[in-house]
Amino acid sequence: MNIHLNKIVLPQTVAHILESKFDFTDAELEFINGANQFLKAHAGIENYKVKQVYCIGTCLFNFTRIGLYFLLEDEVLTISTSNLKKINGEEPDWQVRHFPFKTIEALDLEMVENLNDHKYEAGILYVTVINDKGISRTHVLHNINPEHIHCFRDFYTNIMENKRIRGA
Repeated sequence: MNIHLNKIVLPQTVAHILESKFDFTDAELEFINGANQFLKAHAGIENYKVKQVYCIGTCLFNFTRIGLYFLLEDEVLTISTSNLKKINGEEPDWQVRHFPFKTIEALDLEMVENLNDHKYEAGILYVTVINDKGISRTHVLHNINPEHIHCFRDFYTNIMENKRIRGA
């Protein structure tokens, strides 16, 4: 899926991406359509429709959840579902998570070497955020597109230096 998502000309608004047509296999199309439908119905989506997306890709969370990430100008937005639900014949349990840069304490990026067959899924992103109780929590996004690592790093550096940027 990352190969196809990588072909989207960015930046684009979240609304434009949600309306995009994709050339996926049946299972991939079912996943992306489910994510899009859930995100469109999500209560807070009105605030996001006009935001620009600078990177989009698929990822794994804790090896049991599969999802999409959107790198926006001021946060990382993820939408995910359990990859075990479908195996058990259950309905997807979609979840949206927001990682505003102002709550991110640290952002670490790692590249898995020698994965030529999966070159669009060889990155790992560690996002340490301060939660509502003031406690640091690290969230791990596995199998991100390594071409986005520099984009994440640039955005995070510019946010930490209080710079506004336009484009990646």
